[in-house]
Amino acid sequence: MNQRLRQSDPIHGFWSATAHPAIVELATSLGPDFLCLDAQHGTHISQLTAQMFTAMANHDVPGLVRVARNDPSHIGRALDLGASGAMVPMIETAQDARQAASAFKYGPSGTRSYGMQTPRVDPLSEGYQPLCAVQIETTAAIENIEEIASVDGVDWLYIGPADLGLGLGGIPGSDVIAVFEGSHPLAGQLQEAFASVVRAASRNGKLAGLHCASGEATQIAQEHGFSVSSVAADTSEVAAGMSRQLDVARSGRSQDADA
Repeated sequence: MNQRLRQSDPIHGFWSATAHPAIVELATSLGPDFLCLDAQHGTHISQLTAQMFTAMANHDVPGLVRVARNDPSHIGRALDLGASGAMVPMIETAQDARQAASAFKYGPSGTRSYGMQTPRVDPLSEGYQPLCAVQIETTAAIENIEEIASVDGVDWLYIGPADLGLGLGGIPGSDVIAVFEGSHPLAGQLQEAFASVVRAASRNGKLAGLHCASGEATQIAQEHGFSVSSVAADTSEVAAGMSRQLDVARSGRSQDADA
């Protein structure tokens, strides 16, 4: 499954802040290219189990974890449970990237400790290559993007636009459609930062990713050179769907009252 995540074809994934088994099962049944469980900002991340990643694998969907920080124990724990890879936040320098990449490998070439928790994965097999994604989300990371992109063992340069916008000018860049269309207050700065990541990824054989909130945003990101994106998050989709139906129901009630 992981080889698909290293190819240049568009890679569309889902994001889960709940890590709830029912949501994970439903989301993976829809056939995304990956599902990332958020252990940095997620709400129930203590629920992560080996069985959850096995359920994803049964649907032929790689399961990733956005770990809480650049720490070998956090990365190793996710991989031990059977995750196909991990996303490491707040990478700012080449040394940060090397530290992250090392945590995906056992000695003597890495710092990962052996302790698999599922028989589904053989981490010593020749084809075992968990995916290493580093998050680019600060001004320092943009300044050092060429050096970060050149680090061996890194597969994705994945932009976190909210924190990047905050760093550039105190305004989250989460609305990537507004950024690309020019209506975001920091559109120019964010566009250039985005482009620098795409260029560095291309020059160094990595894939550039952008955290998006919709299929529409993903399409625009692809037009600007991004290969990887999240197209929907469980919490926002649940909230939007429930809100939409409540608005419809209440609009009918209001019309009945007016009549």
